[in-house]
Amino acid sequence: MIQKLRRKFVAVVMGVAAFLLLAVFVILLVTTQTGMERQGMDMLGSALDSALRKDGFFKQAVPDGLLPGEAENNGRKWNGRFNVFTALVDGGGNVIVQAKVSFLQEELDSEAIEELVRTAAASSSYSGVLPASHLRYLKRDVGNSMIVAFADTSGEASAMAELVKNSLIVGLATLLVFFGASLLLARWAVRPVEKAWQQQKQFVGDASHELKTPLTVILSNADMILSHPEEQPRRWAENIKAESVRMKHLTEELLSLTRSEDAQRKPVLQRVDFSYLVTDSILLFDASVFESGTALSYDVEEEIHVVGDAPALSQLLEILLDNAVKYSPEGGTIALRLETAGRNAKLSVSNTGQPIPEQDLPHIFERFYRGDPSRQSTGGHGLGLAIARSIVEVHKGKIWAECRNGLVIFTVSLPCEKK
Repeated sequence: MIQKLRRKFVAVVMGVAAFLLLAVFVILLVTTQTGMERQGMDMLGSALDSALRKDGFFKQAVPDGLLPGEAENNGRKWNGRFNVFTALVDGGGNVIVQAKVSFLQEELDSEAIEELVRTAAASSSYSGVLPASHLRYLKRDVGNSMIVAFADTSGEASAMAELVKNSLIVGLATLLVFFGASLLLARWAVRPVEKAWQQQKQFVGDASHELKTPLTVILSNADMILSHPEEQPRRWAENIKAESVRMKHLTEELLSLTRSEDAQRKPVLQRVDFSYLVTDSILLFDASVFESGTALSYDVEEEIHVVGDAPALSQLLEILLDNAVKYSPEGGTIALRLETAGRNAKLSVSNTGQPIPEQDLPHIFERFYRGDPSRQSTGGHGLGLAIARSIVEVHKGKIWAECRNGLVIFTVSLPCEKK
């Protein structure tokens, strides 16, 4: 799936890049071609103006057509890459061509040149192109006669061919660069999806494993009841009930985790007396702490208010206190402290006991994670801390764990209510 997603990403990037490059090159070619045609027509118009400005038809400011370089004519400049000549077709159909047409005389004789002039003069359009001869023409009526100016377009064709070749080379090189960049971007862009996919696979596998054990116990006890109908099934029924309760708790935790991670679900946030919630949670756990043989101390600063979801925050406190009771040895101590730290409310829950290995600290808030085998004998499904992290993230806070001085400390930082 991930490889397919990467290939789709690369294909989309390359498709967009190819489309944009094609659009740029088409615009470049069209504008270049249009500009050359416009410049050619300006040359022809200047040639016609030159033919009419002086006494006599061929006494032009620039004789023998336009030679390489630039010559100014009537306020215009002619670009030297155009070869221009003019011809007159009188009322009797006679053709008078400019004295020297060196760029055509190498390929055509005088009769062929005169035929080209007649062809242009007979055209219904006052401007156009003779593709076979690579000539662009512009004509103008003068009494019963017609003046026709011609410009060589072979230079335009060569320039356009060179532009197309260079565009293809640049385009292919750019696509290769985009291809390499898209491969790197595909790995970077798909990495969160790949991580989520791996987490989902692990989640499904862990959940299946957690459900498999109680289901096996339930089925085994049900078989015992069916195979021994004459015996009292109370013991087996109690086993079925115990495992059913365990499955119920697991299902509730999964649902709670799903709700807390649902981006579309918006919790009801309101002003919450966090100090009161902490104190109330401590009182609820007083009996559990006493039965576990541990000592609980607390220091709660009063009148600390946050904006949040009160039931979710109560669940967060329950998870942290329950976790401390589970992993504190008999005779150990649990300490809870709530105070303000700048603009945040800082809650810390610490307990004595087996420290969390350094390599496990970054993962303890993941679903079903219980890395240290010595910490797996306390029951639970490894979902509590994952739920706690989701609750804290919904409230735009932070949660982290650390071990120091023989204590395991969980700290939560939540934004205080703005006054």
